[in-house]
Amino acid sequence: MVHDSSDANDEAAVPQFTEIPAKGIPVGKYRLVGWAVDTTGRRLIDEIVQLAGYTPESKFSQYIMPFADLNPVYSRKHNIRVFNAIRYRRLKDMRTGQFLKTKSEISAITDFVQWLETVKGDTEGVVLIFHEVRKTTPAMLLEALKRNNLLDRFKSVCKGFTNGFSVAKAKCEKSIKTYNLRIMGKVLLGRDNSDFSNAVERASTIYDIAVHLAQEETEELSTKVDAVNTGTEPALIDLICPYTNPISAEEEEIEVFKVLLQRQNTFRPVFGALMRASPTERQHASYLRRLLAENNINYDKLKEAYEQGAKDALDKILKDEVANAKEEDLIELLEILDCFFDPDKQPVKPKTSWNRFANRRTGPKQFNKNRRSSSRSKKDPELKQESKVESAENNENADNNISAAADKVANVQVQPVEVPAI
Repeated sequence: MVHDSSDANDEAAVPQFTEIPAKGIPVGKYRLVGWAVDTTGRRLIDEIVQLAGYTPESKFSQYIMPFADLNPVYSRKHNIRVFNAIRYRRLKDMRTGQFLKTKSEISAITDFVQWLETVKGDTEGVVLIFHEVRKTTPAMLLEALKRNNLLDRFKSVCKGFTNGFSVAKAKCEKSIKTYNLRIMGKVLLGRDNSDFSNAVERASTIYDIAVHLAQEETEELSTKVDAVNTGTEPALIDLICPYTNPISAEEEEIEVFKVLLQRQNTFRPVFGALMRASPTERQHASYLRRLLAENNINYDKLKEAYEQGAKDALDKILKDEVANAKEEDLIELLEILDCFFDPDKQPVKPKTSWNRFANRRTGPKQFNKNRRSSSRSKKDPELKQESKVESAENNENADNNISAAADKVANVQVQPVEVPAI
């Protein structure tokens, strides 16, 4: 299932949800195409910034000017930034400092479909292989195609999407523990210095990993990967067909995901404060909210249960219907829901910034001994009276000094000065 979690490519970053396995396609005469995109985020409403495709015989790369700015995390990830001027917007590569040539979404996607039609040749269709821990980009591409009325034309060319992460996890489960693209490229292909911030480099690496996994013996890698292949080899097609999800299945998942988002958005009153907190708390609150939505629980159902049985009814629903959650998550959910629905309790609030950083002081607090605190005089009346007496004495001494100086000036006699005649 498509997820809208905005996180980096680390499968251990947040708790994982069970994804729908690929339905597979029958074995045929297909052509494999490495595919990667740069996006403004991971949500379904985010936009594509760079669209790239790779085959050993041809490459495609095109930057797209998005309507929205990039998420700061993805701006650093792709080394791309949008510069806004008064009359125009420009996309800049932060590594080279050069502005990139961009096109509109409809022009770039049209060029991409035309390139796929050229790459298809005399085959039955192309299969796009990507590599993601949490699948998001196929849905974003299909939504972009639907917005620009190019979906039917794309369906006539593309047979489905293959997630290289699922292929690598199935084939390398005994030898590799982490299946992200950087580790797979380093272990299988020996690429240590690959620039994975660029979509073209990722697309070529994804393709080469699939070719490597299609080999029966590692000795064949030096003779077959370095040679020019077409992406239509029977061993390669036999490998990817069971892990390929057809376009119709992807569309069904998108519709299911939209319903899930609607159910999830009903919990905005409950998790609203937590979703505006720090990134860690927002990520955890999103996970708890997703637990409820994926188990067909909405806000109205919980509200009705609380009105009938208060906290015990909420506890019963969570234990009976949320089977894929840990015990501590259920306890935290129960506390959040009970504090929200109970008018006598305060809703659970996020940790404040001063509380989060209060325990980070490494050394003892330093005081300035030469500085007199104003709070001491307010608490101790004797110190306050002493300060008043001392101030009065200082004023009296100042007056005496001024009067003595004035008398000295008055007693000074001015001596006449004789001027010699010329």
